Amino acid sequence: MSKDTTQTIEQTAQMILEGVHKRGIKDVKVVASQSRNVSTVYRKGVIDKVQESSRKDVSVYLYENGRYSVSTSNDFRKDALETFLDSAVALTRAMEKDPFRELTDPELYKGRKNIDLKLYDPNMESFTTERRNDLAKEAEAAAMTTAGDKAISAEASMETQTASAVQLHSNGFEGSEAGTQAWLFTEISLKDKGDKRPSGWDLNGSRFAADMVDGALTGKKAVERASLKLASRKIETQRCPMIVENRAVGRLLGGLLSATVGRALQQKRSFLESFEGKRIASDALSIIDDPFIESGFGSRLFDSEGISARQMPVIEKGIFKNFYIDTYYGKKLNRAPTTGGRSNLTIEPGLQTLDELISELPKGILVRGFIGGNTNSTTGDFSLGVYGTLIENGTLTHAISELNISGNHTELWKKLSKVGNDPWKFSSLRSPSIVFDEIQFSGN
Repeated sequence: MSKDTTQTIEQTAQMILEGVHKRGIKDVKVVASQSRNVSTVYRKGVIDKVQESSRKDVSVYLYENGRYSVSTSNDFRKDALETFLDSAVALTRAMEKDPFRELTDPELYKGRKNIDLKLYDPNMESFTTERRNDLAKEAEAAAMTTAGDKAISAEASMETQTASAVQLHSNGFEGSEAGTQAWLFTEISLKDKGDKRPSGWDLNGSRFAADMVDGALTGKKAVERASLKLASRKIETQRCPMIVENRAVGRLLGGLLSATVGRALQQKRSFLESFEGKRIASDALSIIDDPFIESGFGSRLFDSEGISARQMPVIEKGIFKNFYIDTYYGKKLNRAPTTGGRSNLTIEPGLQTLDELISELPKGILVRGFIGGNTNSTTGDFSLGVYGTLIENGTLTHAISELNISGNHTELWKKLSKVGNDPWKFSSLRSPSIVFDEIQFSGN
């Protein structure tokens, strides 16, 4: 956002803070933000949809003798904000007491880094309508042309986002942040045998407008991804090594990470409760929460509670190290807070490319994606549908589908044998491709 916009939301946040104090509540957090999203969707060679949305809102978090409330308004007129504060204060005083609800300890604000994480591109606001349209049009056209007579339909969307926020706490915290993003996404469906219609997608994203690739490349890659599903076959139930492609790892890893939050730990719904400081995976797995990656999609200098950002090991050579514990659940658990939520998660990469990992397997399955399924964060049990490509003699052979894997996360990650050198960069989860030994696949 422009400097003028930032000043406007900062002034509003300060006015809210002062207004709450005048109404007799001492402890307060205020977050004022503004954002603008613009998107174009191309389908069948023409613009299918154009959307533009601008949002401005302010949220006030009130704490009074154990009573707590959160209220939000998008009306920044002075009279409207006065009425909003009257209602927010009245709501707080009507709440039941919760002795664990307190504003963040100011000690946790200390140590904040003063560095530029390169999250904001001032040129993003000058990203023209014509350029958005051209990129989406190029992507959709390239997908349809590349697919030829196999194409059923394609869709490409181009979106730009600009956002800024100001956060103030009555006990001394002040912070502001601004960020931009641009995303180009293409998806295509192809004709296959019978009534099968395999689809594939590709995307490109960046914090900076100048880094966006031409649309044609994304369209062509979407067709490549869809083509990998053509003529898929069922295979027999078998036990063999499994490679999970980098872009698919997040779906699998999400089941493990769901048990790392303080809320699950306090409510006895985390299968990791007894694993802190103990082995949960093989030595091949190390995961670091790193908020300081330049231009990272999860980068930050402080979290939503004002806790200063720090690198935090989650898993270190297979040993589970840290839960994500915010102020509230820290008090309930009688533990020091770490941080309330994830920033960038980086899996320590290995040395081999995906092609090299594939070439080493006499037999195996390359999982390209997961379909449906679930994970129980209390027990660690999981069941997931998978699709991908069969590996024989170190070579990719044919597409496979209608497979299922199931088990428990406390055992699965101990079977991790290798990590590739190809981290997926279009996400706050930077995961390379990973290899598991002897996974049970349920097929025919």
